[in-house]
Amino acid sequence: MKSVIAEQIGALQRIATFSAAVRGHELADWHMREGVLRASCVRCGAQLRVYLPAFQPEMEGPVLDQPCAAAQQAA
Repeated sequence: MKSVIAEQIGALQRIATFSAAVRGHELADWHMREGVLRASCVRCGAQLRVYLPAFQPEMEGPVLDQPCAAAQQAA
């Protein structure tokens, strides 16, 4: 059972990382606490949260809502 959960978490991290990269963000290390995965953009500090309920995980945060300000300035 733990391997299934680990696979689901890995898949969610890949989806979140891709979604962030589309907006110019580069996520730092992931941290999990109380059923919530968290990561921040190494460039601008915007955060992303992935909630891990058993049936329908959700993602939210500025990383998904706006382009990376630091990446835009560098371009």
